[in-house]
Formats: sequence, structure tokens, C-alpha cells
Amino acid sequence: MGMLIRLAAIAGISLITVSASIAADFYQGRQLSFLINYAPGGPADAEGRLIARHLGKHIAGTPTLVIRNMPGAGGIVGANWLGQVAAPDGLTLGFLTGVASKAAMADPNFKVDMSKFAFVAGGSGISITFIRTDVPPGLRKPEDLMRAKDFWAGGLTPDSDKDLRERMQLDMLGVPYKYISGYGNTADVRLALQRNEVQMYVESSPTYRTTIEPGLVKTGQVIPLWHDPIDDGEKLTPSADADGIDAQTFDQFLIRMKGELPKGVMWDSFRRVNQVGTAFLRLFVMPPGTPPEAVEAIKVGLQKMSADLEFRAEAQRMMSYVPTYIVGDRAERLYRSVLSPDREFLGFMHAYIGSGTASSGRK
Repeated sequence: MGMLIRLAAIAGISLITVSASIAADFYQGRQLSFLINYAPGGPADAEGRLIARHLGKHIAGTPTLVIRNMPGAGGIVGANWLGQVAAPDGLTLGFLTGVASKAAMADPNFKVDMSKFAFVAGGSGISITFIRTDVPPGLRKPEDLMRAKDFWAGGLTPDSDKDLRERMQLDMLGVPYKYISGYGNTADVRLALQRNEVQMYVESSPTYRTTIEPGLVKTGQVIPLWHDPIDDGEKLTPSADADGIDAQTFDQFLIRMKGELPKGVMWDSFRRVNQVGTAFLRLFVMPPGTPPEAVEAIKVGLQKMSADLEFRAEAQRMMSYVPTYIVGDRAERLYRSVLSPDREFLGFMHAYIGSGTASSGRK
């Protein structure tokens, strides 16, 4: 329970305490469909299956969880199905990855308003940005980036939240770079970096710890530059996921290099992109109109599961980290806020994504 409480305190998002008796009978003898919006085999599916093995016993009534994978369009197919087709009867729980950022930027592939979903919890996750040490004139510490010349920042697509954060961070620092996207997946970009096709990239903290740190950092091929801060809408704070990583949060690094945080639409837009890409990397949501007692039962179950030593041990063994989930009124208010973007944000982001599309392309 320590990590759960620590992140909630850091993010300033309170955990809720609800009465299990409210929903004690809702799931008795029932089956709960557990929707994963990615195909079997990837990290989202692995975490989802881990949850499905443990969550049922912590929900009042001990329902049986049945997994349903629904991949497509970067996770949007599953989100659309949950909002358009799934019955709001409390018997479908969506475990959605990577779609909050797309919804926040009004991706036209969405047919539903995700801000209307019944919010259960958010699953946070941060990324670490790193760069090859042989970038001219040679990099040995993060601040050497300010002297770096002629390097390529690698990415997947110009509208992915990881690519957007990577570009916006460099632009706010005023570091000249070239951007290249179009790689099929993160493993492809990682291989491109090892081949020196690109020199800078961003990885999630689990991948960084299990692959980048032992394989590239310890051999001196790359150095970490910064990691994402957790942003609750009021303040930015380090995530416990970054403990032991020899780098600051991006905002701390930016202050050290520039003397202060910037003001204006790019900084405000970056904060929103960072919020949806970190605090809501994973989402537990249910169809609009789901009975409140069903939502409350799942919230209580998630809190109990997060404290379950068996769940935590299996997560550590299988994924090398213990996922953290945040619930509560403040988390829900932030979720609905970031998924209800204003025109200024959307106008800026669509133009910024367009500039990345125009400047990127496989070498």
C-alpha cells in the first residue's frame, strides 16, 4: 500500500474511502467483462491480465472476470465500443491504455466523449528521456544537452503524447534538433538508437529500468536527461517511479537551464499533454450511466488489490514494478477537465502536430 499512498500524496489526489456495504450484493454470482484495448502479448495486455487474476476476489460479491481484447486504432476501437455498444449495467469494465491523450486532442477517430465515461481510477506512469553520449561535442551530464549539435529525436507518430512531450521539451529548452517518426513500435526506435540512426528517445520507466539502464546507461552509451513530473493541475512533483534514476524532472531541469518556468500556450499545452500521458496513462472506466454502486464496488476492489501482497509480488516478478492506481474526487475532476479541452489548446496542438508531420519522416 506504500506506493499507492505515496503517489496519491505526491500527486495531491486523495484516495477515497467508501462503504463496501453499498455494493455488497451487486456482483454476487455475476460475471464482469474486462475490456483491454490492445492485443494479447504487449505490456498493456500483460498488466491487464495481472489485474484480472487478482481483482475479482477483492470486489464485494467476488465476480468472475472474463478478459476481452479489443485492439485497433491505437486503442480507440476499444474505447469507442465501450462508449457506444457496451451496456451500462455495471458488467463491463474498461482497462484502457494510451487513449486519454488522443481524446484530449479531439482525435477524429473517437466516436464517443470519454469525459462522460464513469470514472473508476487512473493508472499513472512516467517516461525517461535519454540521449547517446557520442552526440557532438560529447555528452557526459544532462546539462551538456544545451551544447549538443546535429542530433535526431526519434518517435512513433507526431500525435503521440510521448513524441509531443519530447519535441515540446526540446523546443522550450531552445535546443536545435531534427525529429524523425514513423517507427512501428518502441522496440524499433530503440534499435534505431543503438544503430545511431536516432540519438534521443523516451521510454516508460519499466522499460528504462529493465532494458535501457542495464544495457545502455551502465555501458556509457546513453545518459538520462530528465523524467516526467506528475502534475495534479496545481503543482508538479517527482514520481516514486523515478526513485534512483540519476536525473531531475523536466520542470526542474528547465528551471536549472533557463532560470524559471516559461509562460504561454506552449507551456500550458505541455502540462495538459503531460497530465494525460502520465496520470492517466491507464484508465479504469465504465460506460456512461453505469450504476454508482457498481463503480464504487470496483473502486474499493482496486484499493484492496493494490495492498494485496500476492498481487504486488507477482507484479514485481512479472513486470519489475508495481502499478499504482489513483481514485477519488480530485482524480475524477482532473480526468474530466483534461478530457474537455478548450479551443486555444486544440488549435495550438493541431498546428504543432502538423509541424511535426511536415518535418518528420524515416531516414
